[in-house]
Amino acid sequence: MNEIIENFIQMICTAIITLICVRRVRVSGDHAWIMLGLSSFVYFLGDLYWQLYMMIYGESPYYSYVPYIGWYAAFLFLIFMLIEIRGRSALRSGKKILWLIPVFTIGMCIFYLQWGDIVGNIVTVLLMTPLIWIPAEGLLLVHEGLTDRDENRYIYLAVLLFCAAEYSTWTASCYFNDETGVNAYFLFDSLISAAFLMMPPALKKAVRV
Repeated sequence: MNEIIENFIQMICTAIITLICVRRVRVSGDHAWIMLGLSSFVYFLGDLYWQLYMMIYGESPYYSYVPYIGWYAAFLFLIFMLIEIRGRSALRSGKKILWLIPVFTIGMCIFYLQWGDIVGNIVTVLLMTPLIWIPAEGLLLVHEGLTDRDENRYIYLAVLLFCAAEYSTWTASCYFNDETGVNAYFLFDSLISAAFLMMPPALKKAVRV
């Protein structure tokens, strides 16, 4: 029951964000708003499938590519949003510290292979690596006062919180299977919703609309 309630709250959050983005697109026409709107919408669809499955069958789907396709697409659209904000300079930094990101994502992929499938984990690495890299690189540039705009830091922080919440949720799901209120899975999954809610005001600062 806790998972159904938490998933429903997340659906409300992503639906609200989708509507906000539709309104902002009508006002500004900025492509970054389109990408965020698409990301929240396909994430909503993934949650919707998960929710219907739990309500019909009374349990979480053991594994299904249907909701995961929606969530993978959400990651991809967030990458497109970041590239739209960063421009063509994204993923071109020479900072060696950023190479710790693929070390982390590949390492987590190997760790998750104990529970997940190979294809899904490889797709996750391919998507999460740039999704973490681009905002991390942007924050470094902002901190050093180089080429990136200071207003971009908020959307970078929101996306990084989203990625941290996703990895925390995945890790918690490997160890916590009960539905008690103290389950770490539900806490971290709530952070995903919080990160999504941070994105519209953060993106508004970034695009200056």
